[in-house]
Amino acid sequence: MGYIKKFKWFFILGPFFKMLETLIELLNPIFIAKIIDFGVVNGDVGYIVKMGAIIVVSNILGFIFSTIGQKCASLTSVGVATQIRKDMFIKISTFSHAELDKYGTASLVNRLTNDVNQLEGSIGMFMRLIIRAPFLIVGAFALSLTINIKMSLVFLVFIPIVSLILYFYIKKTTPIFKSIRVKLDNISKITNENLSGTRVIRAFNKQQDEQVRFNKASEDFTDANIKVSKISAFLNPLIYLLVDLATIAILYVGGIQINIGGMTQGDVIALIDYVGIITISLLLISQIIMVFVRTSASLHRINEVMDTQVSVKNKENVKRIKHANYKAIMEFKNVSFNYTGDSGTKSFIKDLSFEIYPHQTIGIIGGTGSGKTTIASLMTRFYDVTNGEILYKGVNVKDYPIEQLRKEISIVQQRSTLFSGSLRENMQLRADASDEEIIEALKISQSWDFVKDWKAGLKYQIMAGGKNVSGGQMQRLTIARALINKPEMLILDDSSSALDFLTDSNLRKALKKLDSTLVIISQRATSIQNADLIIVLDNGDVVGMGKHKELIKNCEIYKEIYESQSK
Repeated sequence: MGYIKKFKWFFILGPFFKMLETLIELLNPIFIAKIIDFGVVNGDVGYIVKMGAIIVVSNILGFIFSTIGQKCASLTSVGVATQIRKDMFIKISTFSHAELDKYGTASLVNRLTNDVNQLEGSIGMFMRLIIRAPFLIVGAFALSLTINIKMSLVFLVFIPIVSLILYFYIKKTTPIFKSIRVKLDNISKITNENLSGTRVIRAFNKQQDEQVRFNKASEDFTDANIKVSKISAFLNPLIYLLVDLATIAILYVGGIQINIGGMTQGDVIALIDYVGIITISLLLISQIIMVFVRTSASLHRINEVMDTQVSVKNKENVKRIKHANYKAIMEFKNVSFNYTGDSGTKSFIKDLSFEIYPHQTIGIIGGTGSGKTTIASLMTRFYDVTNGEILYKGVNVKDYPIEQLRKEISIVQQRSTLFSGSLRENMQLRADASDEEIIEALKISQSWDFVKDWKAGLKYQIMAGGKNVSGGQMQRLTIARALINKPEMLILDDSSSALDFLTDSNLRKALKKLDSTLVIISQRATSIQNADLIIVLDNGDVVGMGKHKELIKNCEIYKEIYESQSK
C-alpha cells in the first residue's frame, strides 16, 4: 500500500471509471426490455431507433470509461512493480555475503522478476475487477427486484449454489497452485545450474542425466497444471448448466406471468440477461481469488527480501575517518567466525590473532578449507566476525564507513569475474580512471603484453563472464582492475593460480614496488616464500607464523607443503 499511495489518484479513478462502465452495462438490459415492450410490440419504429441510439451512445461512453479505467490500472500496476523492482535491487545490493549465501542467486532473480510480475498482474486485475464484479452482482440482483420480486427468488437460489461450487473449486485448487509455484522455481533452478555449469556437464558427458533431471521437473510442473485444468474443465460446464436451468426456470415462470399479464416479454429477456451478468461476475470473482492466492506466495517472497536485516551495515552518521597515529595497518584480535553467525556453533576461524604493518608483504597459506578465503572476506568486511575484533589503522572495521574501507582495501577474489562490455568499462569501476592509469595498472599486472596485441585495445569487447579471455588473462585483468583504486592494502586471494611461474614471479616483483601493503593468499609456497610474514593455517587455526626459513624449521605443515611442491 505504501507504493500504491504514490499512484493514489490513478488507484481511485481506475475503479471509479470501471464502476461507470458497469452501470452502463447494467442499464442495457433495461433499454432492450423497453425496445421490446414499447417498440417491437407496438410497431413503433421511431421509438426503436431512439432507444437504439441511446444504447449506442451509452456503449460508446462505456468504452471510453473502460479505456480510462484500464489506463489507470496499467499505470498503477506497472508503476508500482517498477518501483518495487528498483527498491528490491537496491536492497539486494546492500546484502552482505551472508544474505546472498542464504537466498542464492537463482532465488533472488526469480523474486526480482517472476514474483514482481505476478504482483504487477494482480494489482491491475484488482483495479479492473474488484469494483466491477461485485457491483455487477449487486446491481443485477437489485434491478431484477424492480422488474419482478417473485422472479428474483430464482437469483436467491442460483447465486448461493454457484458460490458454493466456486468455494469448493478454490479450496481444491489453492494448494495445487502453491505447489505449481514451487515446481516452477525448481525448473528455474535446474535451468540456471545447467546454463552456468554447461562446460562441466559436457566435460563429464552428463547431458543425458541432466535432460532426465529437467524432464522430471518439467513433467511434475505439467502434471500439476493438468490436474488444475481437469478440475477447471468441470467448472465452466457445471456453472453454465446452472445458468441454463435458471434460464429455463425464468422462461417457464415468465411465460406463465406473461399469459396472466404479470410480466412483459421485455422483462423476461432482461432477467435472462441479468442471469448471464451475474454468472460472468461470479466467474470473475473466482479468477480474482485464484490470482490473489498465487500472488500471496509471491508477495511473501518479496517481503522476505525487503524485510531482511542486513548483517553487515554502516553505523549511522559515520563520516570519513581521518587516521591518527597507528602501528599496524590491520590487526586481528582473538577473531572467531562461523558462517551461520551463531556463536553457539562450531567456529570456522578460531581465536585468530596477528598484525600486519604498512608496506609489508604478507603470505597466507594452508590446505583446502583451512580458512584462507574467509580471512580475506573478513578483512574487507564481506562478513562480520562472530567474536573478537578486526582493527584497520587502529579503528574497528565495524566503525568504518564501508565505502571508505573498500576503497582503501582492494581485493582480487579467488573466482575472478569480468563483465560484458569493453575492457575500458571493466577497468573503470572507478569512473574517473584515465586511460593512462588503466594502462599503468595493466603493465603492473602483466596484462599489457597481450592487451597491446588486441586490435581494439581498451575497446576490446569482453563477453559476459570473460568467456573470450583465458583463465590467466582474466586473473591478470582483475588484478589490474583492483590496482586502479591505488589501494593502501591489496589482497590477492589465490588470484595467480592460473599464471605460469615466470609471469607469477614478474607480477610479484612489480607489486613489490607499489606503495601498498600486500596480502597474498596462495596454495603455492613459491608465491609467498619471500614475504615479510607468512601465516600458516590449518582448519581455521594459525599453526605457524614467521618468515620462510623460520617456518621450514619450526612448522611441520608449512615444511610439508613446501617440500611437496619443490620436489
